Amino acid sequence: MNNTVEQTPLESKHIRLRDTTDMAALKSEITLRPKRHFDPRKMMALTFLVLIVIGTVLLVTPWAQASGKWAWLNTSPVFSWHAFFHAVLDNLFMATSTACVTGLTVVNVATYYSTFGHAVLLCCIQLGGLSLVTIGTLIVTILLGRVPVSGEDQVMINYGANSLNRANRLLTQTICYVFSFECIGAILLFCRHYWAHGYDLGKSIWYAGFHAVSAFCNAGVSLYENNLVAVQHDMLYSLIIATLVTIGGIGFLVLANLFHYRPWTKDLRDRGRLTLHSRIVLWTTFYLCFAGGLLFTALEWNHSLNFTEIPPFWQPLLEHNWAACWESISIAGERLCVGLSQAAIHRTAGFNFIEMADITPPANLLSVFFMLVGGSPGSMAGGLKTTTLVILILTIRAYLRGAPTVHLNKRTISDSICREAMVIIFYYLLMVFTFYFILLLTEAALQAEMGDFVLFYEVSSAIGTVGLSLNATPLLSPTGKCLISLAMFLGRIGPISIAFMMARREISHRIRYPEETITVG
Repeated sequence: MNNTVEQTPLESKHIRLRDTTDMAALKSEITLRPKRHFDPRKMMALTFLVLIVIGTVLLVTPWAQASGKWAWLNTSPVFSWHAFFHAVLDNLFMATSTACVTGLTVVNVATYYSTFGHAVLLCCIQLGGLSLVTIGTLIVTILLGRVPVSGEDQVMINYGANSLNRANRLLTQTICYVFSFECIGAILLFCRHYWAHGYDLGKSIWYAGFHAVSAFCNAGVSLYENNLVAVQHDMLYSLIIATLVTIGGIGFLVLANLFHYRPWTKDLRDRGRLTLHSRIVLWTTFYLCFAGGLLFTALEWNHSLNFTEIPPFWQPLLEHNWAACWESISIAGERLCVGLSQAAIHRTAGFNFIEMADITPPANLLSVFFMLVGGSPGSMAGGLKTTTLVILILTIRAYLRGAPTVHLNKRTISDSICREAMVIIFYYLLMVFTFYFILLLTEAALQAEMGDFVLFYEVSSAIGTVGLSLNATPLLSPTGKCLISLAMFLGRIGPISIAFMMARREISHRIRYPEETITVG
């Protein structure tokens, strides 16, 4: 039996009109409905916050404390809210410092934490260097065979990839580079610990792995009671640490570019080329490490680097006493290696081979400049970055010459990049002076005891995520510790967020207002 109801042409037309009206209304509703975009900046900040919270919870447990007690019971066997607050704050500071790969410490890491506590710090350093989202994206890449859109955005802002098509390959290369360099560094440090310093097998493996990860991630946290002052006479050790720190601060885009660059190949298609970004990073890193290292060594040669007296050189040479000559050369070489290594470390990591209290004011001011510059984009290091400094110098030079555009190596640098560099530098200067101003108000006791400059040094180290201190970090008040923790967090995620925000914003100038002259200068 056929139950089909025939429709008149008028009814069919009415239905089609109604469907069309409903589709138009639905399209209008979809258009007006607010779109929820994935914001990698919020995800990056959230992952660091989660890592800090988890690290804090684990560090206050009895398993992480060397005393075997809860952190707030170290000072008194009786529970008190005052001890609880200070214990949680100290461990929160340590979790923030390691997750943001800064390295500032309010406790003695070697004696305050147990082996489990050291492992927690090591995990915070490693995950903070790579970021949890990147590791999660790697897992998704392995399982699904590609990077999702959200993961591509995260890889781009973390490592400076300028093409979504390169994110998948760059992510895999990044993980390979990280673990390869860390393994090589751990093997070299193991040789020094086991054969040169006489540590047992287990301690040599643990110390080598911990310091290799801490150095490559530019954290600067050490298991020695006085950081790396105990191994300042080991030239190879200092050079290994400085090399790991420098490579970790170059950036994975540069490492990937160097890996595919084959200057010995005659075929231009297989040779590849060094990008302008790689050239700027490599040359700037070389000048800062070598020229800056020589200047730092010259300033500190007879002060903090005078840890061993250099015997007279010319008299043994005239007497043909080669053993005495070699001794003088060896001690001078130790000073030079420590000076160059310390200058390279001052840019990105918190290791110190010399007593920080013995460094002279000119060298400390030079160190502040190193800390604010930091490493390079897409690296483990913080700071305003080497390329940002170069772009600012080139922009100033172009303006002074009256040039309409900024050029370098027969390449034009876009105005958007110049504006981005200026905004990042302004952000850093604003953060440094804001936190310094607030610390001057809250740390009156520390200011009266150690002077004003230690606070400025502390803020510069925190904002640049470096980790060096003039022995003032443990003396900070609870308010000061909170401020420095916030400075480390903003110094880690702030510049990346600003760069990503400016890169993703599209501005269409439909209205042009009349110009008016303003006198400046």
